[in-house]
Amino acid sequence: MRGPRAWLATLLAGLLAAGTLAACGTSTEQDASSQPQGAAVRVRLGTQEFPEARVIGELWRQALAVNGYAVDLRTGVGPAEDLDTALQAGDVDGYVAYTGTVLSVVADEEVTGLDPQATYERAADFYAGQDMVMSAMTPFQNKDAVATTTTYARENGLTTIADLARAGGADGGPVRFGGREEFRDLDLGLVGLAEVYGLTDVAFAPLELGTQYDALDDGEVDAVDAFTTDPQLDGGDYTLLEDPELLFGSQNVVMVVGEDKLERIDGEAFLTVVDAVNAELTEEAMVAMNASVTDGRAPDEVAREFLDDVGLTTPLDLG
Repeated sequence: MRGPRAWLATLLAGLLAAGTLAACGTSTEQDASSQPQGAAVRVRLGTQEFPEARVIGELWRQALAVNGYAVDLRTGVGPAEDLDTALQAGDVDGYVAYTGTVLSVVADEEVTGLDPQATYERAADFYAGQDMVMSAMTPFQNKDAVATTTTYARENGLTTIADLARAGGADGGPVRFGGREEFRDLDLGLVGLAEVYGLTDVAFAPLELGTQYDALDDGEVDAVDAFTTDPQLDGGDYTLLEDPELLFGSQNVVMVVGEDKLERIDGEAFLTVVDAVNAELTEEAMVAMNASVTDGRAPDEVAREFLDDVGLTTPLDLG
């Protein structure tokens, strides 16, 4: 997952590539006017442009605002490497990060086979070497997955990706597998699926991002490359096959914040608020919020409604 998530490219003109915040970032600093007067500190948070990252940024911004922090949320800063660079340069104080992406993209380490806790610990060690701190991770992950229709999975007894390799295609031939063109040659793609799960008898169908679920619905393919928080999963007739060997690694969300910033504020209280938000972010909740944004609702509105539902629109007892 590089600058997760790929489905998002179909929802927007595209991810804003890289560069300075002035060129690529969209600031919502004007929203600070609705935040508490005399806020304890102003914090600049950065996100990528895709909906999920923007929703998470909004969730943090609004919850922190309730607890006395004036937050300038800057969206569209760029992919993971650019967010890391922006934090080191002092252009942002913290950002939305995916643990597996930190390892695979920023730290250039392997992610296959690592469970969420191991991935989190390695990412934390990497950031510690850069004087950065991570919040607690979310329960949800947004990572590559293999999806089929629920009907196809039930008829063929599919639970894991290995089951798909044994079952073969619906027409008795190769598994008709759909995905973005580059998935064909990725180690975290068809190459890895062949090596780890024996999924070698495949007829690959290149699909534009965002069309893979339509291809499943129309019976054009048997399985597709998906992501675990795709909005189409909200109420759709789809099954995500288990990845027991963790080919795709783990991708939980954390806030990354600079140690120097935490030293200048009540860092314990700050992270307590962030962790309280993160604890509520299940896969089901994130899929539903992603679907709401896809349907046209504003990320700040979606975030506000969720925080109200989980009781995080009033100040926490921070001791």
